[in-house]
Amino acid sequence: MKDKDIQQKPLNKLFLIILFFLVLILIAWVSGKNRQASETCRLDGTRIAPITRVALVDSNGEEFLFCSLCCAKNWLDKHKEVLPELNNGKASLTVVDEISGQEIDVSLAYWVQSESYSRRENKCQVHVFSDKQAAARYLRQHQGKELPGYLAGLGLQLSWAADFTLENIHGKGQSLSGYQGKIVFLRFWSLKNPFVATDLQNLQEAHERFQKQGFTVVAVNVEDAREDVVKFMETLAVSFPVLLDPDGTVADLYQVTGFPTGFLLDQSGIVESSTVGELTADVLEPFIFSLR
Repeated sequence: MKDKDIQQKPLNKLFLIILFFLVLILIAWVSGKNRQASETCRLDGTRIAPITRVALVDSNGEEFLFCSLCCAKNWLDKHKEVLPELNNGKASLTVVDEISGQEIDVSLAYWVQSESYSRRENKCQVHVFSDKQAAARYLRQHQGKELPGYLAGLGLQLSWAADFTLENIHGKGQSLSGYQGKIVFLRFWSLKNPFVATDLQNLQEAHERFQKQGFTVVAVNVEDAREDVVKFMETLAVSFPVLLDPDGTVADLYQVTGFPTGFLLDQSGIVESSTVGELTADVLEPFIFSLR
């Protein structure tokens, strides 16, 4: 019996330790639930859900909680005296990323409006993201609209491709915006690059391979004479548009510093990535399919 008692004592001790930690976890869970249940919106008194929670702490340390981005904006629009505090860092404003559920500072947020509700109770249609790709994906999938600086004028802005109009090698004007709805690889190139022929042929392969995915190449020649470009293109069998930027204005707009330089644009016209150097269809493939 004594040996059995000795064996049971460690087991009883382990059981008590486990029970103790389970009680602590239960207390923390109940406290969290009670806190959430007691949190109500400063503007309209609505119960606050964690995923749409907005928290403002002013320079005096007082906390103001809101149930949605829309309520927070309405309150801030009526209390503009808080804005200088937010701008100089004496006050803080946090929101919750819609995808990850993580609380982030408002200055790290992208804002998108769509027909879908982020908070159905007050018909709020504004959504917040901390990741650029997630914001861009939501925008194009929901035909949304970006709202830069939605709360207190703070936040990040998506990288929209600047529109332009240039003549193609046949003398007809074409605008980048005319390709909205397609995935575009915008290529800036020059005859000075010794590998330009190989590069454009690789892009032709990509153009043909991914056309069914709504992909196209738009190639912009920079500062070469029209007749030289036309003669050069006669040696290549490419079916994508080739535009002429004779004075480098558009290249400067995109801050191009070397050739070839490329920008991958999603269907909404947002710059997803940029590259310097030659590319093959295989390298482009995963980036293109990530935008579908």
